[in-house]
Amino acid sequence: MKIFLGGIVALVVGIIWLILWIDDFLTVLFGLIPVILLVGGAFAAYSGYDEIKEKMTGEPEPLESTFDTKMTETTVEPSEPAADTTEEEKPAKPRAARARRKARPKKKEA
Repeated sequence: MKIFLGGIVALVVGIIWLILWIDDFLTVLFGLIPVILLVGGAFAAYSGYDEIKEKMTGEPEPLESTFDTKMTETTVEPSEPAADTTEEEKPAKPRAARARRKARPKKKEA
């Protein structure tokens, strides 16, 4: 319950501060757009460079399969006939009462 109330308080305070400081928020948002474009462009350029490099050197060798792809047929025969599907209930065994544990002696304080 404390976490829920803390979340509600944080949500309300966040909305109030966003309304009060909308100009600062938009300034930060506009400042992040070029950074996002730089990082995304660098990643796209590196990926394109890597792809061009692979095409110029030739096709890469195909990877070898690490598992067996052959399908084998197996037949499973039932161990018992399935004519009687009900299980026999075993009578419950009475349990013996447990002996009570002895109380431990208290330690003497020094």
